Amino acid sequence: MKRVVLLTGAIVLGSLAVVAALDFAGWPGLAPWLAARSGFGLAVDDGSRLHLLFRPRLEAPRLTVQAPQGQPLAEARAVRLDWHWGDIWDWRHGAPLRLRLVQADTLWLNWLRDAAGRTPWPLQPAGGQHQPTPVPQIDHLVIRQGSAHLDDAPLQLAGDARFATQADGHWQAELKGRLRGQVLALDAQASAGLALLSPPEGGAPPVQLHVELSQGPQHLSFQGTAASLLDARALDGQLQVRGSSLAAVGRPFGVTLPHTPPFDLAGRLRHASGVWQLDDVRARIGRSRLGGDFAFDTRPARANLSGVLRGGPLRLADLGPVVGTDTPPSRPGRLLPDRPIDIPSLNAMDAHVGIALSQLDLGAASLAPLSPVNASLVLEGGVLNLTHINAGIAGGEVAGDVKLDARAAPPLWQARLGVAGMAIEQWFKPQVRGLAASPLTGRLRADLDVQGRGRSTAELLGHLDGPVRLRVENGSLSHLLTEAMGLDVAQGLGMLIKGDDNLKLNCARLDGRFVQGVLRPRTALLDNRDSRIDLDGRVNLADESLDLRLVAKPKDFSPLTLRAPVRLQGTLADPRFALEGRRLAGRGIAALALGALTPPAALLAFVDPGEDLPPVDCSLPPRGPDEAKR
Repeated sequence: MKRVVLLTGAIVLGSLAVVAALDFAGWPGLAPWLAARSGFGLAVDDGSRLHLLFRPRLEAPRLTVQAPQGQPLAEARAVRLDWHWGDIWDWRHGAPLRLRLVQADTLWLNWLRDAAGRTPWPLQPAGGQHQPTPVPQIDHLVIRQGSAHLDDAPLQLAGDARFATQADGHWQAELKGRLRGQVLALDAQASAGLALLSPPEGGAPPVQLHVELSQGPQHLSFQGTAASLLDARALDGQLQVRGSSLAAVGRPFGVTLPHTPPFDLAGRLRHASGVWQLDDVRARIGRSRLGGDFAFDTRPARANLSGVLRGGPLRLADLGPVVGTDTPPSRPGRLLPDRPIDIPSLNAMDAHVGIALSQLDLGAASLAPLSPVNASLVLEGGVLNLTHINAGIAGGEVAGDVKLDARAAPPLWQARLGVAGMAIEQWFKPQVRGLAASPLTGRLRADLDVQGRGRSTAELLGHLDGPVRLRVENGSLSHLLTEAMGLDVAQGLGMLIKGDDNLKLNCARLDGRFVQGVLRPRTALLDNRDSRIDLDGRVNLADESLDLRLVAKPKDFSPLTLRAPVRLQGTLADPRFALEGRRLAGRGIAALALGALTPPAALLAFVDPGEDLPPVDCSLPPRGPDEAKR
């Protein structure tokens, strides 16, 4: 029995010794035999060595790969492939193919994938050929000299690449082709070999990486470190981007960004574990200056952008297409822009961004900028909320909230804003010859609680619903403008001769409501010691038409006044003033009758003794129950 045990042990040890010797020798002839029978289109030269124990690897003078139809896919010389058996097990059960090392003196590669993600490359076990093929994971790639032709429909990438690794480990590559229909050129250099995809357990430490990408006038450069190329693990360095528009830069990468004037951007870019960070941003868009710190987390089911947008000034003209402005106008004869508002896909991601701008320039010489501007932007599930808005405006402030629900068709907008303490003469600075330098002064208080639907500014305003209230406190109005609205010829001529000044306002307020884009004032008046002016009618934002009636009631004596209501009609782009003929005709008839007695008496028809009007209630009414709910 003892001899049997010893004999069995000797046989086992002898067998292990033979296996070890064969493995040390590289299993002569086994690699070509296995490659020919693998069904994967592989072929290696007879001098190839295959090591299956301890550190599994293949060393071959030459390796070729062919598709089942005989199409050549790759040829490499002086090849070494390293793997772990656990990786092969995982690959056989559906995981991407992972190789620990791919090394060759020369390599020619033909990478193809169709629109369904399938490739002629033998990268999937039997039964998986009808599924999209994942990109193989290579931890360490060392190619002395190589070239590749790429035609990858899912990535929308087509081009030709050249790459090389120097004796000191320095790695460089260049690619020329098209990405998502855009012509591009890529140059990359690294201080040592890089993994194509990051291994799950960490892998090699980061190496120095420099990347230059050009696509027409768009240019991107990165200088820093990384541990993998395609998924940018442990990326950390300085990023610089410039181009003709943010939209043009995002297009090759499938990222929806707004159309803007030419821009340049710089900052520190980092990436680890699916979280991208861009810090210390310094950006110029047109004449706007912006900065901030941002993080983009790709790990959740819906990616999330967070951070703070700082800087200033921000000019609305530089973001014109984003907010739907028309340059030039898209509709002749219309004032409101009808161009669709260019909003990035709100259903593609979530966002939580703080806004702290030093200045928001509204883009009109007669309107002072808002300064500073603070708000919180929250985007969740396709609903954008701009909350805690607080902006300085000509010595006062505007505060409130704005909401956009992009899930609705057309999108639903809601705005609840309040203005307090705004000095009208500081914010609105018209230049009208003959009038006082500030024809309207005072502190404006306003409340706006409206909603509308639309894809453009014109469509939105044309469907506006909700109340609006305005009141001017401690204000004044141009004396000449007051007399002009009352058609007081005598006093108006006097003001033109001696110069205009302002009259203190006893009251100036408007209380109205939008209904489907039509504003009808319930109460609208201006009252000073000279006159009271009442306004009624409508402003229709849907078709931009005007139909307003101004009635002036002078309080003082005037020897020559027409005293007829004034009609403001036409459109926002082409307003027209006219006198109401009935009242004016009555005065004309009276003048003719008096003139029949004696010509100078005709002027008596235009003498106005003024009216003794009761005091005006200038308080704004409280909100109704429906408005309070909103």
